[in-house]
Amino acid sequence: MVDMGIWKQRNTVRHGGLSRNGLAIVRSSLRIWDEFQVANEKPQTTRESITMEIKWCPPQLGSYKVNVDGAVFTKQKQVGIGVVIRDSAGEVIAALSHKLARPLGALETEAKAMEVGIQFALDVGVWDVIFEGDALSICNALRGVGEVATLVQNLVVGMSQRVKAFRSYAFSHTKRQGNIPAHLLAHYARNIVSYVAWLEECPSLIEHACAHDLVSPPRDE
Repeated sequence: MVDMGIWKQRNTVRHGGLSRNGLAIVRSSLRIWDEFQVANEKPQTTRESITMEIKWCPPQLGSYKVNVDGAVFTKQKQVGIGVVIRDSAGEVIAALSHKLARPLGALETEAKAMEVGIQFALDVGVWDVIFEGDALSICNALRGVGEVATLVQNLVVGMSQRVKAFRSYAFSHTKRQGNIPAHLLAHYARNIVSYVAWLEECPSLIEHACAHDLVSPPRDE
């Protein structure tokens, strides 16, 4: 992938374009590779997965689930982040829509969304938490079961330390269909200046999405 970046740079200079230093070429090549991995992060499709409707699954009684998602606004060179904190009954405890004026790639955006979700949960004051997102590579890295991509290594290391402030925590992966409220809030960020937070309430669109993605809460043994 880096060789392709060098070849592209040579062609650019040959046709009168600007020259970039080696570090810029490497970072650009790694970003393209990481975004390729995110775009192709698709599990094998089975007949069961086609017919099964994916719903949001509530945490155990007394715990909270923090769903996060990120959206890349390429033309604006910005990204949006959505965070929704819900209790075991599926009620929204807090929600956040946050826009960052940074030209991040897809993988970096998903990692940043998880980082913002962790900090938001600390700010709200929930201490027994499941963090959930639809970026499998980020969730696996934070669970210690997968290698972390170079571009997000520092973010993952920082998050692994920060979550130790919680009484209990875990990381969970879901597909996009089980993460719709956070997904909507990430795109909602396109129309705000910086960030908007809601406590014990959220926009009607998010309330509607939350009401329709809830499965029955787990039974206590």
